[in-house]
Amino acid sequence: MMKVKTWQRILFCMLLVGLFAETPSLYAGSFSMMPSYVEDSNPNSMIASKNDYYLKPLKYASNPEMFMIVDLNKSKASQFAAKSQNELPKFAAKALPAMTKPETKVPAKKQGAVAVTAPRREQVIHTVKVMATGYTAGYESTGKRPSHPQYGITYSGVKVRRDKNTISTIAADPRVFPLGTILYIPGYGYAIVADVGSAIKGRKIDLYFDTTKQVYKEWGKKEVEVQVIKRGNGKCNEKMLNTLGKAIQTYKSVPASLLEEVI
Repeated sequence: MMKVKTWQRILFCMLLVGLFAETPSLYAGSFSMMPSYVEDSNPNSMIASKNDYYLKPLKYASNPEMFMIVDLNKSKASQFAAKSQNELPKFAAKALPAMTKPETKVPAKKQGAVAVTAPRREQVIHTVKVMATGYTAGYESTGKRPSHPQYGITYSGVKVRRDKNTISTIAADPRVFPLGTILYIPGYGYAIVADVGSAIKGRKIDLYFDTTKQVYKEWGKKEVEVQVIKRGNGKCNEKMLNTLGKAIQTYKSVPASLLEEVI
């Protein structure tokens, strides 16, 4: 058995005394509800001891900001907005251009299209299929020049006219269509037989145009079914043309009551 020397006993006793002397302070520091402090060199200030680590939640409970849940995205957005007001360039507000309704383009009327309506079915006496050609008052059609005293004057004595909105004059064989006969010609409009021609025999008619350019562009030569709405009595005068023209301009067709009056 090993013998314990006296100095070893003394050292062991000192260690035990020191251990038991430190233990109460450790337990008191761990479980005490009040923080312990140590004095600093400055008597007016106190520094929390290491035991303050266990009591931080209680110590700072009086400051609720320490435990607020902060939305980082919202915080960053607020900071950016505040910074943008001072640093980002400012632009003057500009009025938006007024909204306007786009224009609707109305297609132009086809050249030579008539602006009148066809006669009612009960007004049509009968239809006749004819060969229709175009002519003018010029030398190429009549052999007359503007200096001729009868230039532009028809066989009936009225002046030639072309009016797609009212009525025009045409030439026909009087044995088929007597002077004063009123026709409706699809694509040409209302016409009255006011002229004759040596080359116009049988079921042939000549439609008057102001120029040769209009003849070729608007008509030329074609077969067409004309509608007879009033058979003439061999006469045609300016009064008849004017009366018919005004009526057609007003009603876009020939009123049935007017046919008995003008012819």
